[in-house]
Amino acid sequence: MSSDSSNAQIDLFMTIIINIGNVLSIIYNIPQMWRTYKLKKADDMSSYFLWMRLASGIIWSVYCSYYKMWYVIISWISTIISTIQILYYKYYPVYSQPALITDLNEVPETENEPQVHHSYEQHMILN
Repeated sequence: MSSDSSNAQIDLFMTIIINIGNVLSIIYNIPQMWRTYKLKKADDMSSYFLWMRLASGIIWSVYCSYYKMWYVIISWISTIISTIQILYYKYYPVYSQPALITDLNEVPETENEPQVHHSYEQHMILN
């Protein structure tokens, strides 16, 4: 009887742990997704990182689906969604719209430095 009780306590503990992990997994994606959405670009993100993150999320999602690990798949689906959103802005930036927010560490060198926004075509020609 005590063995069943301890197994039930372990199961409850593991359910709590995985739910905390899922919540953290969703929360840690929000700041980057918000920043990317507001800036309408993600050219400072590594393509290799994003594509490997997407591939990893898909592989883990298939694995979790096969083994019916529904609690874990929530985490990977949130990672896939956030990665797709960031990839979209990486490859289809909106350079003609002004940035709405900036990070504190992205302050221009001089206060009077003009903000120049180019269209996507002008950006491709300049670079």
